[in-house]
Amino acid sequence: MFVAIAGCAGLDPARIPPVDTAGTQPMPGKVVWHDLLSEDPAAARRFYGGLFGWNFRQVGLGLGQNYTVIEHNGRVVGGLVDGRRINREVNVSRWIPVLSVADMAAAIAATEAAGGTVFQAPLDIPQRGTVAVIADPQGAVLTLFESRDGDPADRVPETGDWLWNEIWSSDPDATLAFYRSLVPAYEIDDADEARGGTYRYLTADGVPRVGVLPNPVAGIADTWMAYVRVPDPSAAAAAAEALGGEILLPAQRDPRGGEIAILNDPTGAGFLVQSWEPAPEHTDAR
Repeated sequence: MFVAIAGCAGLDPARIPPVDTAGTQPMPGKVVWHDLLSEDPAAARRFYGGLFGWNFRQVGLGLGQNYTVIEHNGRVVGGLVDGRRINREVNVSRWIPVLSVADMAAAIAATEAAGGTVFQAPLDIPQRGTVAVIADPQGAVLTLFESRDGDPADRVPETGDWLWNEIWSSDPDATLAFYRSLVPAYEIDDADEARGGTYRYLTADGVPRVGVLPNPVAGIADTWMAYVRVPDPSAAAAAAEALGGEILLPAQRDPRGGEIAILNDPTGAGFLVQSWEPAPEHTDAR
C-alpha cells in the first residue's frame, strides 16, 4: 500500500486498508507487502484475476486519492498503483517490494552513503509507521517501511500467495553489502545448487528473507523479482500467455526444488511462478 500513498500529505489513515499485525513485532529484513506499478491497471486486473484468482478493491484515501487493494482468499496481499502519472516517457510497470527496516533514518543514511537514490523522503503514516521509496546503488527500486507496531506474521504461503523475493544484481557482492548496511540484522548464507553453483541469500534471525543472484536476463536493469506459488508453472505460463502476458523463461526444474517459470504481465511487469511443497514446520520464510 505504501508506494501509492508516499508523497500524498494529509491522507486519512483510517481509510488505508488494514494488514493483520495483531500480536506481532517488527521483523526487519522481511518483505511485508508488494505494490504493482502499472501502465494499464485495467489490463493488470484482468490478467492477475484470471491467472491467480486475485480480487481487486478500490479504496478511497481522502483528498481525491484512490488505491486498489489486491486480495487473495479474503486477505490483502498487495496493491495496484496507476503508473501513468509518474513518467510518460518510459514504461514504469513493475512489482515493487516493501521491506521492513528497524530505523528509517539509519536506512536512509545508509542508502545515501552507498550511492543509492531516495525517490521519496520518509513520510509518516499515522498509526502505521514511516515509509520511503529508494533505489539501491545498482538501481533496484523498493519501498522501505518502519512499522510502528509490528509486521505481518510469517505464514505458510498458499497457492496464489507470495512465495519468495530475489534481487537480480549486476554486482551481487555489492548488493549483499548494501542490504546488510540497510538491515543490520541480515546475515549472508548460501545453498549449493545441483548444477554446481551457489545461491546466496540474506537471513534475519535465522530466517531466509531475500535471495541475491547475478542478473539472469540480458538487457534488463537490476531489479527485485517476486515469486508466486502455483501448482504447475507450465500451466501457469500457458495461462499467462493466453491472458496477454509473455513467457520469458518456460517452466523448468529449479535446483532448489520444484519448477519455475519467468513471466511478464501484459504491461511488462516481471515476476516468477514456482511449484513448492513446504515441510510441515515451514512458514513463509520464503
